[in-house]
Amino acid sequence: MPPVTIYLPGDLIDAARKEARGRNRSLSVWIGGLVRDAVATDWPRSFVDLLHQDAGDLVEPDDPPPEDIEPHR
Repeated sequence: MPPVTIYLPGDLIDAARKEARGRNRSLSVWIGGLVRDAVATDWPRSFVDLLHQDAGDLVEPDDPPPEDIEPHR
């Protein structure tokens, strides 16, 4: 695999290393997975972008119990 150099602020590098370590991955493997996930999708890009937008607070709708159903005769 050819090497790639990226430049990140120190605090972001520290956070990325911590996240990779927490997932038992090298930093390279962890970042590679993020890139792979970002570019390898069968979904339209507009849909993926929508998923990554801040949707705010989601409210769980009421879920009433199902109505009694009489047996079919």
